[in-house]
Amino acid sequence: MPDRALTLQQVLDRGLTYRRLDHWARQGWLCPAHAGGTGHNRAWPTTELEVADLMRRLIDAGLTAGVAALAAGAHHAGRPIIKLAPGVVLAIDADLLKESV
Repeated sequence: MPDRALTLQQVLDRGLTYRRLDHWARQGWLCPAHAGGTGHNRAWPTTELEVADLMRRLIDAGLTAGVAALAAGAHHAGRPIIKLAPGVVLAIDADLLKESV
């Protein structure tokens, strides 16, 4: 993941919306630090913003949101190779990921 911490605005500037982040949180794919209540903004830890940004990139590459969530979460947990199906793996190169930001 990036060496510098992503801000919520940077993630939004890359094509995510509050609505999509909210949907992903409701699906359990992301976990805000503080959910707030109705009408309140969520607080997003840097790690979750990094996962959200990678999810967006994986979705843009053609993965479904659910698969992107699993892959981004696994990558963030330190598993750069994620088995998608028998004989099919997704390899995420952290160095190339940093360069393309």
